[in-house]
Amino acid sequence: MEPEVLSRIIQALDIIHSPFASNEIRLEAQQYCNSIKDHPNAPIFGHFLALKENGQSDVVRHFGLQLLENTIRYKWIDGIYNDSEREQIKQAIISLTQKGTHDILIEKQFIKEKVAKLFADVARREWPTRWTDMNNLLQNLYTSSPTTQELTLMIFQYLGKESDLRDSLTCIIASNNILREKYPDGVKKDSPSSRKDEITIMQGETDSEGWLMLWVKSLEQLLVEWQCQSASSVIYEKLIIATLSTIAIYVEWIIARSIAETNVLLVSCKNLLSGCHEIRMIAIECITAIFSRTFQTPEDRALVFNPIYEQDGMELLFLSFKMVQPSQDLLLEENDYAYLKRYVEAIVEFGDKHICFKNNTVIPKQFPKYLELIYEISKHPSNFIASMAIMFWQSAIHHPHISKTFKEQDQLLLMLLELFAERLKILFQKDDDNKTTQYIDMDFDSSSEYKIFAMAFRTKLVETIKLITQMRPIESFNWMVNRIQKTLNISPGKEDLDGDGACKVDSPVYIIFDAELTLMDSIVIGVGKLIKSNEGHDINYAKIIDGMNSLLHMLLNLNYPDVIMSNRYLASMLSFVDMLNMDSRLLFQVLQKIFQFAIFRPPGFTISPTSSFPQPVYRLRCGAIAILIKFGTSMPDVLMNIYNDIAGYVNNIIDVGNNLVTRKEKMSFKKFLLCIIYYSKIPLEQKKALFDPIILPIMNKWLSPDITRFITSITQFRDVSGLNFLSSIIINMKQKGIYKTSSEISKEFHESIMGYESARYNLSLLVETVITFLVKAPESASKQGIPSSEYSGLWEQYVSTILSATLALIRIIHQLWNVESWKEYPEELREVLRLSKEDKASIVGRSLNIPTTKISNGKSYTIASMLDQIHKWLSTLRTESYNVLGRLSAFGLTFYSIPNVHESIVQSLFENAESINNIHWKMLLNILFVRPYVLKCPTPEVLSGFFPQLLKYLDKKLVLEWRILVEKGIQISTPEKAQLLQDNLDTNSDISDEILSEQVLRDLTRAYIDIFDQIFLSVPKKQATGDNTPSIFENNALKEYILCHLLTFKDTVSCTRTTQLCARILPNLIKHEGLRVFVGTSLLTAALQDETSPQSEFREALHDGYHKESHPTIISFITDLYVDLRPLSSAPYETFAQLLNMDHVQLQKFETSLSQASEGKVRKKKIKEFLEGITGLSTEEWFKIPDTAPVNSTRRVVAGVYSKPEIGVLDVVEDPYDVGIIDLFD
Repeated sequence: MEPEVLSRIIQALDIIHSPFASNEIRLEAQQYCNSIKDHPNAPIFGHFLALKENGQSDVVRHFGLQLLENTIRYKWIDGIYNDSEREQIKQAIISLTQKGTHDILIEKQFIKEKVAKLFADVARREWPTRWTDMNNLLQNLYTSSPTTQELTLMIFQYLGKESDLRDSLTCIIASNNILREKYPDGVKKDSPSSRKDEITIMQGETDSEGWLMLWVKSLEQLLVEWQCQSASSVIYEKLIIATLSTIAIYVEWIIARSIAETNVLLVSCKNLLSGCHEIRMIAIECITAIFSRTFQTPEDRALVFNPIYEQDGMELLFLSFKMVQPSQDLLLEENDYAYLKRYVEAIVEFGDKHICFKNNTVIPKQFPKYLELIYEISKHPSNFIASMAIMFWQSAIHHPHISKTFKEQDQLLLMLLELFAERLKILFQKDDDNKTTQYIDMDFDSSSEYKIFAMAFRTKLVETIKLITQMRPIESFNWMVNRIQKTLNISPGKEDLDGDGACKVDSPVYIIFDAELTLMDSIVIGVGKLIKSNEGHDINYAKIIDGMNSLLHMLLNLNYPDVIMSNRYLASMLSFVDMLNMDSRLLFQVLQKIFQFAIFRPPGFTISPTSSFPQPVYRLRCGAIAILIKFGTSMPDVLMNIYNDIAGYVNNIIDVGNNLVTRKEKMSFKKFLLCIIYYSKIPLEQKKALFDPIILPIMNKWLSPDITRFITSITQFRDVSGLNFLSSIIINMKQKGIYKTSSEISKEFHESIMGYESARYNLSLLVETVITFLVKAPESASKQGIPSSEYSGLWEQYVSTILSATLALIRIIHQLWNVESWKEYPEELREVLRLSKEDKASIVGRSLNIPTTKISNGKSYTIASMLDQIHKWLSTLRTESYNVLGRLSAFGLTFYSIPNVHESIVQSLFENAESINNIHWKMLLNILFVRPYVLKCPTPEVLSGFFPQLLKYLDKKLVLEWRILVEKGIQISTPEKAQLLQDNLDTNSDISDEILSEQVLRDLTRAYIDIFDQIFLSVPKKQATGDNTPSIFENNALKEYILCHLLTFKDTVSCTRTTQLCARILPNLIKHEGLRVFVGTSLLTAALQDETSPQSEFREALHDGYHKESHPTIISFITDLYVDLRPLSSAPYETFAQLLNMDHVQLQKFETSLSQASEGKVRKKKIKEFLEGITGLSTEEWFKIPDTAPVNSTRRVVAGVYSKPEIGVLDVVEDPYDVGIIDLFD
């Protein structure tokens, strides 16, 4: 027995858990304990230490169990122990299960779980083929004592999670009657076995009622005993929980009729009425497992759910809800609330999956009771619980048969409308004393998290209201009109106003106001869609339209003194678009109302071309104009009938002399007119006659001296933008020794500063105007039924002018970032080129509000404010210029046929390529190249001309920068660190430039991959195997410079996406004979292992533990590559031999095994198994020992031709040999 070893083990464990031991001594003790796991007598030591009779502490006993576990998991089939020794180890574990643990109320849970798991681990390797009496043993354990009964249940919990054991377990869990009914011949005919000479036996013991029936009967008895509240109630409670936990695992997959036969669903429902939280929780888990199942036949579903459909099960479910939530006014404790959420999830899933299932034409007897229950749930003050219930209502309303039942119940639909209307009112209310708010605090960690949820829930409510409206349009509409006539006459009190005197959007009065308008919008839109679709021929549409006109007339007569409420009220006008398209009698009044708000100004407020309005007023004016634009898009043909009137009204508004709008608003009003022109169906010639007078003045501005000064040269750009002026001020202040960034600039310079501001603003507004007018791309026009050629025809004469001016501007901007051009300027002025806090926010994925650059009203100026203003102006100007180029490509041949267009773009964009930083490269790739310049080019010049050269440049740049980053050390190695970077922005605006640069490099790499993703996504599927594959497949830049490197950069997202891309284009690559060597060597090497060169900077994808998360994707790609390419080339074979250090004998054996697999899935599985040994490990897995695979003895298969046996496979046969642990465990 080696007592000295046992003594040292106990001593070492004491040291490890002693708070007084030094780190050195603790490490030495830990190393000793680890070494014992590899000792040949480890199972002997483990068994001795684990037995309760030896009096060891729980820590020592647990370590003893670990020694046994280590033996079973890692050494069971590696030749260390022979069959006799393995049998004795098995008997040792049996003895632990029978008598090795303390009483059920005394033994620690972690000891019980480990003993049960050891038993299950042996069973997984030995049962049923080599352990034929296990079932009898478990039956004896189950009936021996509460202690062993609980252990038996825990063993079955572990076994039930092993999918490979399901056939064998089915034969002892289900009754023999069910097995004979399911498998009359005792054979599973649809066995997944890949060998034709094996069959799966599915027979139970004669007259066996099965474990499931035994558990259910025990559960009923235990519940009765527990309710008696005797001294043994604690034991009964533990056994109830263990039994329900076990049943919950098996009802997920056991034969459906076994569930019906045992009546387990009804018994589980009875447990919901228990007063014990733990019992209720595990009971609802068991019920959820049944409700979540998918059934093969309607008969199976009907049998399983008969207790719910037709019997008392639904009443029990309803009573259990009332037991936990007797009143909606009761605020639940945390435990009860957690249970209720799980309960509601189960109830909703039952209705969604087993009442509203496809093709169901039968209404269950207890369906009214279910509706009563789900309605009660929907009334719950918790928005989270109510959001789950809405899923059933949506499914039921969409269901063709269930919805008919709803239509027959007039009151139900109106009750639901009332319920959802009230829910809209409390969705965004925040009152600390309100139960809804208290539940929000329980469910959500932050207000932003709740806001995301609430917006999604609001969308579901709105959609459901629309669906109900379309079922009962007249009743719903009349109900809504009666309601809002009382609720819309509302005004805010003093407590509802903010510092500017405007209504606060989070005030109770505004929330209620918004909810009522949302309700109205939903019903009006629902009715409008129904009328537009012309469904329901029995509906009196004329009456509904008259009613909608009356409602609209009432709304037009409403006036709200508050600008915030007016803005929300105005948005509701859009809900009447469908009706106005059919009956436009009130259209002009609607437009007048919108125009009235579009030019609204506070009393005494004077408007100038660049006025800055108070924020509420600004929102109202912008909102009104946006609504006009939406009207122009949604009903262009109706508006075209009164276009002259509209245009005259707009021209009067934007007339400079009237001082009604700013220059930016003037642009938006013109956009409204353009939308009507774009989307109307009048002939192109008529469109052109209306279009040119709007666009021509804008184009003329590009040629005006005020603009050409900006794009002639970088010297003039600096001069007219105010950079030279600001430089002179900084130099002057430094010479006088008074320079500070916070210092105010002398008032004598204010007039000049305002002039430069005005010049910058004019350029920005011009570029922004072009973007705004170009935003309606041909694709959008096509959705409205307008040919894209018409859209291009409108712009044809202006595209060249826009292109040349934009390229000139971009060239100047790129030159501005050239460090050499700043030598004569003070260092402080270069601040306009550096990252601002807003830039850093953008890098880490957070959006910060950047105020629009506006002309100052003669206030004070500082150096800091001027630098910040110019920085933002340059950043915006660059982004908008890139956007203009991206939008121009939407014109197709009109754009691409411009003479030398590609050469002009290359020259303008890349003559200062070294001055473009990674942030701007990412912008170029995302805005210009990926979407849409490369994809929309109708000629091959882009893919065969400058594009490969661009790719080579970017690839070289990325390789170099990744090499430098790896040498310096990667900072953002996990998603957690990326999140920390984002969070730090709030508290540390000076976050390290190195970390930000790394994040930008990762973003650029991913944007680079987007190019290829978009290109190959655009390849028609018919080209996947045809002859007309894109010429880019032949391009060396793609082969040698791109894919291989992208697989190796230390960015998991990039690696995964590149691998997926390679898998997608693999058939095309292999189809080309000239590419096969590249695919089988370079590409496979990149995916497999280390580069052969000792100077390699990168470890390859599969062998690199950094890409651990990508390994499944990489292995799948390598599998496809080898299987598809190997019959055509020896390259993958030779690569395997070279990189995996495999000799030809090993590889031949592997390929022989591969060739014997007849199915593609089996071949791929063999390759995956072959590769699993060479995958890299993440750092936390470096010292993890791989689990040994269990011997394939647990499948109930036999060799040869089937003949029905006289003795069942699981029948007990007496073993003539007396085997045990007498010798080994002396």
